[in-house]
Amino acid sequence: MGVTKDYQVQENRIFFRCPVCKTRRTYPIAHDLRQISVRCYKCGDKSMCRLNRRFRYRSQQSGKVLLVTQAGRELEINLNDLSESGVGFDVPIGIARAHVVSLGEEVRLRCSWNPHLFGNSRFVVQNVHGQRVGAKKRGL
Repeated sequence: MGVTKDYQVQENRIFFRCPVCKTRRTYPIAHDLRQISVRCYKCGDKSMCRLNRRFRYRSQQSGKVLLVTQAGRELEINLNDLSESGVGFDVPIGIARAHVVSLGEEVRLRCSWNPHLFGNSRFVVQNVHGQRVGAKKRGL
């Protein structure tokens, strides 16, 4: 399987370009998928496609970050992506099961490897799906 590549989803379709033979084709995408494996109809090469449904650019980030809840609890989380208006991260399974982070809660993030990444920004939790959490910058 080839390298995973990001694809922009527009009207539930992606414009796929095979990394091997450069053949282009559009594929319909179900509304609830985050990634999909696509086999090129011409050369048969299989590629993993990560799906991006946002209108604004979202950069893929990875690393451990400290999450500070409203109650003052500090939790180590895994950063996944970052955009100008929000952030996506994964919480450890034990914390997810304990429902420590809830919808509408205001949280702060601190990054030891890049202190300027978040600054003094506060985020409001917009969605929680298992371990995956999405938060929007406060005030946007």
